[in-house]
Amino acid sequence: MTQKILIADDNPNILSFVQPALEREGYSVAAAADGAEALYLWETEHPALLVLDIEMPEPNGLAVCRRIRDSGDPVPIIFLTVRDSVSDLEFGFTLGASDYIAKPFDIRELLARVKARLPPPVREFDNYIRIDAPRRTVMLHREERWIPVDLTPREFDLFHYLVNNAGRPIGRMALLEAVFDIPGDLDIETKTLEKHIWSLRQKIEPDPKEPRYLLNVRGVGYKFEPV
Repeated sequence: MTQKILIADDNPNILSFVQPALEREGYSVAAAADGAEALYLWETEHPALLVLDIEMPEPNGLAVCRRIRDSGDPVPIIFLTVRDSVSDLEFGFTLGASDYIAKPFDIRELLARVKARLPPPVREFDNYIRIDAPRRTVMLHREERWIPVDLTPREFDLFHYLVNNAGRPIGRMALLEAVFDIPGDLDIETKTLEKHIWSLRQKIEPDPKEPRYLLNVRGVGYKFEPV
């Protein structure tokens, strides 16, 4: 699965040259023209990184950032701004911004900042789980060595999606749409998701009966919780 980036700016010229530039780098892109649409796409698309214009229509970028951080989501956020006030930038970082770039900007600088802020392609958790996104592999540290886990392509996609949203509960319908590319409105499809979660626990959890990493979130769905 490619990493998804959400860019929100009310200037169509910004969107028209940033979106294709990101797509040429291999990212999937969701675009919004105001804060309300940005929040909707954040909730439904679960991007790996957001690029937010501070001065877009209400809610502005600062308010969107506050809402995201209040939810507990640690997703990286880069601000686009024409403001050069130190107090504005300080406030943005206080809210939880990861970085900023001033307009006008060189697209190469934005691409470099996006790459620097995205989760690394190889990640380790608790010296037990290692996931290599480019190679689409998962390994477990057992018996003092790293052992590859035999995952199906769909199991890897599901696990990778949950890891990219570590600590954040993801709804069942959202997982079905994002990973399985199905609408998620039938019981049989929900059972398909449950079977994949069960299989992942059997293959990854130290004790599948007492999961530590792949957790149920009552009334919502599932989440990957780093120990």
